[in-house]
Parts: sequence; C-alpha cells; structure tokens
Amino acid sequence: MLSKNIIKAISLIAVAAPAADAHSWVEQVRQIDLTGAFTGAVGYPIGYMNRSAPDFNDSLAQNKILNTATNPAICKPKAGAYDKVNRLSAAAGDHVALLYQENGHVTQPNLTPRPYRDGIVNVYGTLNHQDSDGINDVLNAWTADGKGGNGKGKLLGTHYYDDGQCYQNAGHNFAIPIYATRFHEHGLEELYCQTDFQLPEDLPDSGTYTVMWVWDWPLITSDTQNTTEIYTSCAEIELGPPKNSAKNAQVKYASNNMIQSAGIASQLATPFEATGLGIGTHSPLAAPSSAASSQDSGAITSSAVATSGSAEPTSSSTKKHKGQSGVTTVTVTADAMTTTAWKTVTVDGKHHKSSAVASTSGEHASVSASASASSAAPTSIVPITTISKFMKARATGQVRRVERP
Repeated sequence: MLSKNIIKAISLIAVAAPAADAHSWVEQVRQIDLTGAFTGAVGYPIGYMNRSAPDFNDSLAQNKILNTATNPAICKPKAGAYDKVNRLSAAAGDHVALLYQENGHVTQPNLTPRPYRDGIVNVYGTLNHQDSDGINDVLNAWTADGKGGNGKGKLLGTHYYDDGQCYQNAGHNFAIPIYATRFHEHGLEELYCQTDFQLPEDLPDSGTYTVMWVWDWPLITSDTQNTTEIYTSCAEIELGPPKNSAKNAQVKYASNNMIQSAGIASQLATPFEATGLGIGTHSPLAAPSSAASSQDSGAITSSAVATSGSAEPTSSSTKKHKGQSGVTTVTVTADAMTTTAWKTVTVDGKHHKSSAVASTSGEHASVSASASASSAAPTSIVPITTISKFMKARATGQVRRVERP
C-alpha cells in the first residue's frame, strides 16, 4: 500500500503537471481609474483566444521566443486581430492593467531553476508598431525617455512576473504552500496576475497605441549563464480624448477596492519596480525609491534602500553617459545565499572600478570585491545596462545568455 506521503506527492504532481507545462500570455486589458479600480469595457490582446473555445490551444495563444539571434517578431501579426474582439479604449495618462494567468509558475516556482519571482515583465509602448518589430529592437533597447534603441517606443513599466498576490485554481490542493496561503488570504478560487503601467501623457487624442508585454523567464544553468526563454503579448489601445482634465493625476487607491477588480497599489506607485533578474535565483538590486538625475554633469544616479535582513539589498550606483570605453561590471564573490543586506554597490565609469560589501547578520562576516572593465572577473558578474533616463543602473545577473538552436 502506498504511504500517505507518496500519495500526497503524486497528488501534488498531478495538479502541477498541466499548469507547469503551460505558459503565460495577456488575456485581458483593463483601464484603471483614479481610485485604483478597473473601469470600462474589457480590451483584448492581439491573437486573443478564448479558453473555452473548442479549438483552444495554449501554444497558439502564446508567443514564445527561445532564440533572439534572428531577432524574431515581438508581436503576433496584427491583421484581423480585432475583427471579433475589442481594443481597450483609453487616453493619454490613463493607467492600464495587463492580466494573465500564472499557470503554476507562481504557485510552484521550484519546478525548474528560474529567476527571482519568476523573472521580469517589461511593458513597452509605441505609436508606430509594425509586424517586423523584433525582440532585439525593443527588449533592453527602448527606454523610458524614448531615446533608446531605434527611438520608436518607450519603456512604460518593469515588474516581477509574480505580482505578490495572484494564483491559479489548484483544486483546493493545499499541499501547495503558495496556493494555500493566497487562497486562504483572498478567498477566491483564483486570482489573475497583472502588470500595471501608465500611458504616456503626450499621446494624441485618436489613433492606436500598441503596448508590448515581455516576460523574460530564462532557465538558469549557473550564476553566470542561462538559457533564453521569453514570452510576449501585444495589444492595441484605441486612443480618445482624456476624461480627466488634470494632467499627471495620481491614483489614490481606495481601501475598499476588491482585489480581483482593481490594480495593484504598489505597481501604480512604482512603475519601475524591478531592476533586473538578479544573480541566479537570488533577488536583484532593489528598485530606486526615487528618480535622481544630474543634467549638468551628464551622469545618471539611482539609489535604493532596504532594511537589514531584507531579501532586497541596499544599493547605489552611478554611470556615465556614452563615450566611456569598455564595460563596467560589479563582481560579487560572496555567496548570495548568505547575504542579508547590501550596504553599497558603486560603479564609477570614469575610473572603471566598483566595490561591493555584503554581510551576514548571523556571523557578522563581511566580504568585499572589486573589478575593472579591463580585468577578468573570477566569479559572478552583474552587468549594468540602461533601462530609463532616471534609472540607468540595472543589475541583471546575466553575463551570457545561451540561445537555443
């Protein structure tokens, strides 16, 4: 007779298998009002498929990229995309949520080695989308100031795939800890994940604006290598005149919002929540608490603060504009698992040197390391890349991305 533990394990795997084999794509596009609640009619992405349709197949619904070398299209073809479903209607400055199901990746994150909180979702937007726009034209190229890459679009938001609250129906299998915790906390059979962002204030009062949801979810093979796995969804938004007369109006999140019918307060308050994938499966640098820039010196500075013992480290970084030679890197020799708080991480483009200090609260031990752009690094390297005009430092934890054939 099978033991209770074996039966429980088989039951857990049975529930996990169908979800873990599936992946994610945007299923709904919602406008968020100034109280934080969803408002107006539902919009849909390009290539939308109804899950209840007889011919539904998740491989057709998703856009999966395993090799970026050929610069594959970032979006599904847009021809006929809105013949049977509606675009979201919104205006410049409106807040928008892109909703997706977690398909087991949030509730069972340890099935395969993946980045912290299941990777990063970047949202980009453009008035000039073409089917030929490739993943390399957009991902890590477009920036918040609209000047990055080919200049056709902007970075609108950066969040973790695991939004901190979502989960999918696991048939009341409470042996899955994250599912059990969130189910009992929210009392819903399931809760969609979401990525929130704000449309630029300078958009026209008519036409369409294309937003691109890009989930970077590499398979980790070591702290310095991973295998590319990216999923994307795109949606067109029908632009109209603003209904709110006040420019730059801030969302005042209502305490009585129902969690399944509202945006996420933290995402609305911090559009660039995540700075990178981190090293291996460990948490990345904390996002800057505020934008900081120096126009007279040509340097961009960002900083972040985390409390002692937090999974998110304290950091500060400085990077010069284009013109410096080489690539400045931060080399970390301490075991990331023993690090409870980072005191400082500084990058000086002029001298090409950096330093980091990590400490473990239990043993009061500390380790420091430095590297120059011209020297070989003995351990994990965290490259610094541009993601916005006010947040130039981004620790991605990737020295090399291995493409699948």
